[in-house]
Amino acid sequence: MRDVRTCMPMKNILQILVLVLGLALLLSGCESGKKEAEQADKPKVESAAATSKAEAPAPAVEQPVEPASPPPSPADLDRADRLVAFSNAASMALAAGRYAQADVLMAYTKYYLAEWQLAKRPAINPDEDEILARRLVPPVGLFTPEQTKKMAASVQEMNKAIASMRADYRALEKYVEDALLQDDGAKGKSLSSGIARAHAAFVVARDAYMQIVEAEAAPAEDILLSNHPLKRQIQAAEHIFAVFGKVASLLAPDRPDREALQAQRQELAAALADGGRPPFMAAPDLERRYRGFLKQAESYAELFDQGLNEEFYAPLRFEMNKTAVASRTAYNDFVRDANKMR
Repeated sequence: MRDVRTCMPMKNILQILVLVLGLALLLSGCESGKKEAEQADKPKVESAAATSKAEAPAPAVEQPVEPASPPPSPADLDRADRLVAFSNAASMALAAGRYAQADVLMAYTKYYLAEWQLAKRPAINPDEDEILARRLVPPVGLFTPEQTKKMAASVQEMNKAIASMRADYRALEKYVEDALLQDDGAKGKSLSSGIARAHAAFVVARDAYMQIVEAEAAPAEDILLSNHPLKRQIQAAEHIFAVFGKVASLLAPDRPDREALQAQRQELAAALADGGRPPFMAAPDLERRYRGFLKQAESYAELFDQGLNEEFYAPLRFEMNKTAVASRTAYNDFVRDANKMR
């Protein structure tokens, strides 16, 4: 019996990411010995020298004092600022145009396999994609030659994978529209498998690229956020996005680990509470932008709860993905406004 195949329009989807900071303190102490009981029964007439020798405490061993870290130099601050700016630009580039379509097409494909309905392939803008590709090329000297080479290779792999996904998806659209073909969905499943393989390759390349960027940008952000008035809010946003990524990974298997998902729900609740806690040390307009981002993230949390209480069926996962993307877009708006006010 032939599967039911229809096409339906859906909105395009974007995504982005941010950075995390951490701090640990180590405390230590010491104890001294007791000799008061032995001294109580001794004659009190002793020479000053004898008393000094008998009762004087052992000389304290001076602990080495860690030298205070020098403040960052103007050159360090400049490099940190350029690293974070590039990281943000690269993240936003991967959240737009053809690079964003990898996750979108994969979500559409999963929806098709569950519901036998296929969304229209998102259009691409060659001019926009050319601009986005340039944003993934780091300025000369910002990374080592080896890092730059690996980043370029990762971009090539991403481009290859998304081209493969679009080609298979185009073929899947034609297959869905062909009312004469009767194969019980075999070709659709085969094309869907090809899209999934290309998406996996895309994710590996994207992760490899961002691992290099984040390894340099994280300590740079540490420097820039050391006295930032919105440090807590920025860290909370990073925590929220980290949960989004972990949940997506946990939902990939056919049988997700519910205990791990519940742990991530608690992490999300803590991050939302931390981000929403006053004070917000910036202009009211900027706070409204940030709270708009939190509102989107809270909508994701509501869908997350629905999945935990019921099942993470395909349409719900699709809605979770759209809501996660919307929250990232809202955070981008906040970041853009914050940068304008610097």
